[in-house]
Amino acid sequence: MLLFLGLAVVVALQFLTRYLLNDSLAWTEEIARYLLIAVVYSGSLDALRRQEHIVLTVVYRWAPQTDLKPLMILSELATFVFHASLTLFTIGLALSADRRMISVDLPKDLVYWLVATLLFSSSWATLFRIRDWWRESPEQIRNRILPPSAGDAP
Repeated sequence: MLLFLGLAVVVALQFLTRYLLNDSLAWTEEIARYLLIAVVYSGSLDALRRQEHIVLTVVYRWAPQTDLKPLMILSELATFVFHASLTLFTIGLALSADRRMISVDLPKDLVYWLVATLLFSSSWATLFRIRDWWRESPEQIRNRILPPSAGDAP
């Protein structure tokens, strides 16, 4: 939320200086871009942590209950591989980035390290979800991922 608030302040400052004062601050555009990147990856981590990311609900609804657990674990493993590979790629970018930001005298690799940290945290959160799915029964998984139908009795 602090990142989003910071982004809102920087964008408002950019708008005010550009359109009301007719003399924009040079650093606001670049900082807004980097804050937006941080907001996206931290929001993705938060959605992953709260289990609000997109899941294959249609497939899970049609799948036999005995197949739910392997499907959930397989999809989480794919998510883990995706986040882990992006983490390694981003670490490579951070290690090779030797430039500084254009309008602010800070190293550009700070942005890459932040993204790598958030992606690593997403990988870690996915491992915990795999552990949780492993411990649950297929019935518990179905009740957790699929809301009861309107025709179901309470």
